[in-house]
Amino acid sequence: MARNVNVFTSGWRTTGVNRTVAQRALDVIVDWIDNAGASHTVTETVKFPDCLATFSADELKDIGQDIILREIRKRAGVDS
Repeated sequence: MARNVNVFTSGWRTTGVNRTVAQRALDVIVDWIDNAGASHTVTETVKFPDCLATFSADELKDIGQDIILREIRKRAGVDS
């Protein structure tokens, strides 16, 4: 694995091209105890890419950039 990696990004933009991707689903159980000591559980099936609709444009930029950076690091062999 690389010891020192510098990554620079710029020019985030909409290309106007929509792509179709397969829908995936993941069953998720979240258990937590809140600050008052009460126990909570939420169980849901989350679908991708549908779940992206709940994020703001700025959040989607961060998520998309993370995916793109992971891909380019893989292609470049940085994390091989």
